Formats: sequence, C-alpha cells, structure tokens
Amino acid sequence: MTHQFVSSLRTIAAILLLAVTFGASAQVERGQKSFGPKAGYITKNNGVLAGLSFDYAFSSHVRIAPSLGLVFRNEDRDAMLVDIDMHFPFATSSKAAFYPLAGVAFNSWALHGVDPDSHDDVTSHKNGFGINAGAGWEIRLSGALRIGFEAKYTLVKHYPNAQIAARIAYVF
Repeated sequence: MTHQFVSSLRTIAAILLLAVTFGASAQVERGQKSFGPKAGYITKNNGVLAGLSFDYAFSSHVRIAPSLGLVFRNEDRDAMLVDIDMHFPFATSSKAAFYPLAGVAFNSWALHGVDPDSHDDVTSHKNGFGINAGAGWEIRLSGALRIGFEAKYTLVKHYPNAQIAARIAYVF
C-alpha cells in the first residue's frame, strides 16, 4: 500500500473515532433510506474507487443497499461496478452499528492497450456476475447524517477483487 493511502485510512479512522462524540442513535428504523457518495481503494488494479450508494431498511436488522462504482484507470485497467448487497446491521453502541453484508455483483472491466503497428488504443472488456461478502461499520453523526467504512470481497470470474471504501450518507 502506498504511503498516501495509509495516511488516508488513518485520517478516516480519526474522523470516525471523533464522530462517536456526536449525539445520535445507531438504531435503523423500518423504511429508513440513505443516499450518498463513497470513495476507496480496489485491489484488482491498485486503483481508486468512487461511486454512489443507496440503502433502504426493510426492518431494524435487514436493508438492501444497491450501489454504483467507477474504478479509475490504473495499470491499464478501469471498471464499472454494480452491486446489490444486503446489510444486516446491529448496534454496537448508541451511535454506531456494525453490519455483515452479502450480495450480487456485476463488474465490467476494461483492459487498455496499444496496437504496436498503428499505435491505436485497443480496449477489450470482460463482463461478469459474481457475489460479494464483507462487513461495514457506521456512525450516526445526527438524525440526517451517517458516515461509514466498508470492506468487501467480490468473487467474479477473471477479476476477483477486494474493496475498502468510506462513505457519507444523507439519511431520510
């Protein structure tokens, strides 16, 4: 891991620890929704992941969480990721919750190259469906704001990968 990435993880951890001092409840209510950006790291190309995530709580312990992610080009690879995960949250304190997750994934990876004769960009795509497994931790900063950290592994033929991401979400 690069020094910059490790430094970013330390900053995120410090923010999460400081956020515990805010007054809010980690309790997830039926019908509660959240939406917001996420950013992180993906192992397949040692690149940056950015995207949007949404979640809807069916109950206090089950919610669906579709997300869309873009992996920026590094090592001549980039990707579009579509995930539909299920979260199973439970409160670890009055402000924080931990959740295991499982879901399905669609990954579309692009491999970029250069034709040696014409020097044209030659791109090939590998699309695949797979499964996700992982866990996350979140903190309610207020009734309408939540931050979190998530790590998951995606098993997709040809392009398995691990992802670490932080997110901030508006709760409504």
